[in-house]
This record gives sequence, C-alpha cells and structure tokens, in this order.
Amino acid sequence: MYTNPMIDLNFLKNKKVAVLGLAKSGLAACRALSESSVNYVAWDDSEEKRKTCAADGIRIAKDMGDFLSNTDLVVLSPGIPHTLPKPHPFIASTKTKNIDIKSDISLFRHALPDAEIVSVTGTNGKSTTTTLMGHVLSKKLNTQIGGNIGIPALSLNGAKDVTVFEMSSYQTELTGDLNAHGVIWLNISPDHIDRHGSMEGYVEAKKRIFERNAGHGLAVIGVDDLYSKSVADEITARPDWTVITVSVERMLDKGISVIDGQLYVDGEHQIDVSKLPTLKGVHNHQNAACVYGIARNLYDFSNEDILAQLMSFDGLAHRQFVIGKRDNVTFINDSKATNFEATAKALSSFKNIFLIAGGQAKEGGLSGIEDYRDRIAKIYLIGEAENAFADFLDNKDFDYVRCGTLDKAARVAFADAKSSKTPATILLSPACASWDQYNSFEHRGAHFEEIVASL
Repeated sequence: MYTNPMIDLNFLKNKKVAVLGLAKSGLAACRALSESSVNYVAWDDSEEKRKTCAADGIRIAKDMGDFLSNTDLVVLSPGIPHTLPKPHPFIASTKTKNIDIKSDISLFRHALPDAEIVSVTGTNGKSTTTTLMGHVLSKKLNTQIGGNIGIPALSLNGAKDVTVFEMSSYQTELTGDLNAHGVIWLNISPDHIDRHGSMEGYVEAKKRIFERNAGHGLAVIGVDDLYSKSVADEITARPDWTVITVSVERMLDKGISVIDGQLYVDGEHQIDVSKLPTLKGVHNHQNAACVYGIARNLYDFSNEDILAQLMSFDGLAHRQFVIGKRDNVTFINDSKATNFEATAKALSSFKNIFLIAGGQAKEGGLSGIEDYRDRIAKIYLIGEAENAFADFLDNKDFDYVRCGTLDKAARVAFADAKSSKTPATILLSPACASWDQYNSFEHRGAHFEEIVASL
C-alpha cells in the first residue's frame, strides 16, 4: 500500500514533456507534472482555452516549434487523433522526431508499477460496470474509479488498494503497458470507425487492454457477440491470462451465465439478480455478472457480500436513471444512450414507453427499433435528427410527433402518458449524440431532470 496519495511523476524529472489537449485529463497531467517538478509545456487548439489555462498557471507553448523543441514525450488527450482519420499536426510532426506518445493512464501505471488495477472496456455499459465494480469492491477494499468515466487518472490517489479504470478505445490504443490485474470486456459493436478505420481496427485498439509486461491476469469476457467470442478464444490461448466467459443469452457449461435473472457458474446456481433495484434489464445483468467474476475470483468475495453490494448500488446518472414518478408515469433519464444499441437496452427493460429520441445522429440511426414496437406507445423527436428519424419511422408504423426541443417533447409526452390506462414510462433515450443542442450527454440529461421537476 502507498503512503503518498499524490501521483508522483518524478520518473520524468530529466525529460521534457508536452501535454496535448487541455480538457480534464490534460489539465490533470499538467498539475501532476508541475507538482512533480517536471519540465513541461502544454497546448490546446482553442485559443480561448490556452489563455484561460495560462492565467491559471499552466505553461502554454508559444507555437508548434516550442511545443516539440527537445521534447521526449507527448501526453495525448484521448479525444485527439494520432492516426485516423487524420493525425493532429503536432502528432504528425512527432513521427520525424522520435518522440514517444503516452496516455495519462500509462503514466499512472509507470508512476505506480505495483498498483492493483482493474480495467473495464466494451462498446456499451462501461461506465455502469466501472462504477458498480468500484462499489462492490469498496465492501472490503479502499477503492477508486477513474479514466473514461470523467475522472482523470492523474487526479487519483496513489494510496488506494484498487483502482478501477473505464477505458475507451481511444485510451486502450495508447496504453499497451497497462499491466492490469483484472480486465472486464463487456461487448463489441460498431463504434468510432472513423477513428480506427474499420471494425477490425476498433477491436485491435480495444485488445491492447490485454497487453501485460509482467505477471498474470484475470479476464472476464462477455461472449454474446461474435467479435467478443473471438477475443475470448484468443486471450484464452495466452499463458498470461485466465479467462472467465460470460453470457446472458445461453447457459455456459464453463463460465458465468445469467438466465431469467438467475446467475450460474459452470451451470450451478449462485445468486438471484432479478430484483436488483437499479440494475434492470439483461444488459445490466451482464454488467453485474462481469463484476461478480472479478470480485469472486480475483478478490475472493462471498456470494453474500457481492449480492449485498449489488442490491445497494444507487445506479448511475444519465443511464436508465429513475428520476421519479408523477401520477401513473415514471420518468427515466437515459441520456447516455448515444447510439441505438444503447437505446435498445433501455427499450427491452420497460413497457408502455413514451420515447424521446433525437439529437446528432450516428450511423444506423433508429435501425432495429421495429423489434420493440410492442413496448413503445409513442415517439417524440428532437434535435438535428428529427427529420431523418421521422422519414424512417414513416415506413415503420410508429406513432410519433416532431417536437424539436427536449422541453416540448417532455411536456407533450407527459400529457399523453398521463392519459394512459396502464402505468407508463417517459424514457429519454436519444440514440444520438448531444452536440447539436447540448454541451454533453450530461448537460442534456440534467436539463431533462430540470424539466421533469417543473412539470
């Protein structure tokens, strides 16, 4: 166990470091470098951001030449491309200068080579699973979470027993030295293809989470999609990993299965997850099963302790979060559902749904929504995707209305839902990014909760 809570980057004290991107992770990197007395400069493409950070004491480079002058290492913020679709100009210049590129999570690992790390990746469910993993382990261990969930690695505490990292493909592709003790791989579906070039490129970027430079690890891998099944087979063949497979679609002879809300290991019943208050739906049962696999097998938690922690989990904001109930209507904030696959998981969890959808559309749009026709009473369209979604629904026999804004959609939906003869659910699950009308999915979800409070 560590006694010093600061992430000390003194191993870089003889290096010149450049930090590219000054969002949360970049700013945390700058502060950690400064506190460790490391020579660094920083850059952000936003002139306003550079001015603000300079006023706060961040050392801003004068230009590209200054940024790359005598630089040994670039700490790259995850959202900045370094290969596809086109590398950032600063990154393109590093290729001729033999400059190393690292993520902030990689620096965390180098600073704390013995730290216990559990990492979580997948296309959908990462944030819920990361938070749930941290909550379950906190029963016995001093635990923290960070990474893609919005808590920068270099802002964390070096003295914790276990660190749980949520990792996007943008982070895994730059963190081949993670050396995690435990990995959760949830699922894979098409996402970030522009960044990785193809599904194969996307999967390869994700697979770097399994790269180890020492020791032996436990991998818990969902196998209900073909890409993940292939990854499980590949990692099983490696001597540095023990693999536990997870399915919520079929009973596994060897591995963890959840069938009708009952969790089995190697075909033998263990716990009932059907009544978890904040983990409704088959997708959440998969999340719980993966957490179970790590807690039971890596940290020797009992079934009773795991179930108690699953039952006490408060849920995650903006992810099928129950805002409250008014009359016969329950309001659900699922703003984090930025693609239809995520929305489909919410649709499978509720009935008599008055669905609010729309925003900045992603590839595939609402394709597949017809599978949930019996669950959807009416659809309320908002944002940039409104017209395209309306054209799509015209051929799918859905009752819908164009609302434009979230405020109008929520109010019209509430008026309709109140008149329903059975309990109704107003579900904000946009199947779209938020950038057309909001700063983030969190901003969109918070606005929805404000609207609901005013009804």
